[in-house]
Amino acid sequence: MAPYPQSSAKPGEKFIYAPPSTPFRYLTDEEARHFVDHGWLRVENAIDPDIIDRWMKDLWVRCGYEAGDKSTWAQEYLHLPFHRQLRYEQFAPKAFDKITDIIGGVEAWDDERERWVGDNFVVNFGSESRSRELDNVKSPKEKGGWHCDNDWFRQFLDSSGTTLTVINCFTDIPPGGGGTLICEDGLREVCKRLYDHPEGLDPALTADDLTIGVRECEVFQTVEAKKGDVFILHGLVPHTANYNYHHYARVITNTHVTLKDHLHLDRPDNNYTLAEQVILRALGRESIPEFKPTRERKFWYPRNFCFKEKRIVDELKAMTAAAAAEGLDVSKVDSIWLSEKARSDFARTNGLLLPVHEEAGFETEQHSI
Repeated sequence: MAPYPQSSAKPGEKFIYAPPSTPFRYLTDEEARHFVDHGWLRVENAIDPDIIDRWMKDLWVRCGYEAGDKSTWAQEYLHLPFHRQLRYEQFAPKAFDKITDIIGGVEAWDDERERWVGDNFVVNFGSESRSRELDNVKSPKEKGGWHCDNDWFRQFLDSSGTTLTVINCFTDIPPGGGGTLICEDGLREVCKRLYDHPEGLDPALTADDLTIGVRECEVFQTVEAKKGDVFILHGLVPHTANYNYHHYARVITNTHVTLKDHLHLDRPDNNYTLAEQVILRALGRESIPEFKPTRERKFWYPRNFCFKEKRIVDELKAMTAAAAAEGLDVSKVDSIWLSEKARSDFARTNGLLLPVHEEAGFETEQHSI
């Protein structure tokens, strides 16, 4: 078999940005170009503030920490499970609208998978020792953990399982406050890697291989935000958790946009979505007609859910005890895990009915930052 062609533009070929034939309803031209050129977009004041207040109300109960006593903050970094969920259009309508322009319309969005956003908080507390390192911040190149969020499907260049990664900010994130690190030019390296591997890369088994090019990159951004802001990242932009030097609770959630169909990188009419144009730009191509996956598309149980699931029982106990202390009945505890139908719906819409990847297995422990 002849070797698969390495990723390169044909002589004279270059990517030229073109807005889709259907006019944008919500994005400005400047926002569209920024997303294609940089791979991300900030949407300010996008989340309904009432939802933030309601979901954050029992954060400390769920963590098992005292908000005013930092000596109780036992772990620097925590991933919490879901207890509440809303459709994304209810949660952050302004961000939802802009996402629909990026992906080519709401009809492209999968009807179930990743269509809900919840309170599965990612909390970065920092630490007392970390706060003493603020004057000695390391280069992003020295940070480990670079990845794309793809733990439940075989990743191809045209995969749409995580077309977008969305960072929802539930607290302010000041400079040095643990905002996610983003590697803009790492997008190009990831796209090259996936082009050169038409057999696809399986989660966990090849995660480091996918983002190995980050060590050669130069363009890094750090998420800095106000409470309620949303950052929309292309799903192939490498990112990693960052250190929180201010020893406060930085709270975000990461949600994703899954499409009904895979991305199309060889459209006869050249009417590419912005999500597709990001890939074409990264590879300097007008189209990529030769790319064809050489293995079947596969989808698995999300391996990262396992260590979050282990927290559910303890969090429910704490939430129930807190309700009782206020003289409330257990029925007042707001959690999907107290409803059989809600649990069943969650399993269906979050891939918990899919098979486990036999080699990758589960991630059973909370990873460190």
